[in-house]
Amino acid sequence: MVSPSSGTNNVTPNDRYQTGDLRAVGLPRVADRGAATEAINELFLWVESFVVDSINWYAREKVSKARWSRFLRISAVLSFALGTVTPVVAVGMGWSQQAIWGYGIIGIGACCVAVDRVCGFSSSWMRYVSTAISLNRHLVIFQTSWPRIEAKLARQPSSESFSEAVQELVNFVDATSLLMENETMAWVSEFQSHVVQLESGSIPALPQRNQQ
Repeated sequence: MVSPSSGTNNVTPNDRYQTGDLRAVGLPRVADRGAATEAINELFLWVESFVVDSINWYAREKVSKARWSRFLRISAVLSFALGTVTPVVAVGMGWSQQAIWGYGIIGIGACCVAVDRVCGFSSSWMRYVSTAISLNRHLVIFQTSWPRIEAKLARQPSSESFSEAVQELVNFVDATSLLMENETMAWVSEFQSHVVQLESGSIPALPQRNQQ
């Protein structure tokens, strides 16, 4: 992943993921920073650190999702394999009555798959990885194109050039925020789908409060 520039310490939104959840952060005050190039560079550093923090959050959060996903999936595979072999071995050893334990072991594997689906460990892992990769690609492209924008502003320090540079930053933030929004909406849709399946399947409907 791309690391933030050395000058981002003054503008990094340090509290953005302080508790593991997304938090709002304030825009740095750049109105009285002097030259237009200095002001726009301050905005760039803030925007860059904003996206870097988001990438790091996805990269950090995917670790626990990956561990749970691997554990549940491997447990399911082993349970299915053991549950399939158990009746054969039991009958071969003359323990016909113990052959039924194979179904219970297979049931444990099915429970592992169900827990993974309901909690979304595997799907979240894949979403986090793909979102982090997409954010990183957008960040690298923008970082490599920013010197051109900054050089143009240095050559032509006009209000029009400043506005164009600000618009580039706005477009970049909008594109990266859309990626995070799509990932969040995918999670919401998946969670709602699982809730509906559970309520329509094995979980009874919650009692309705009497309308007064």
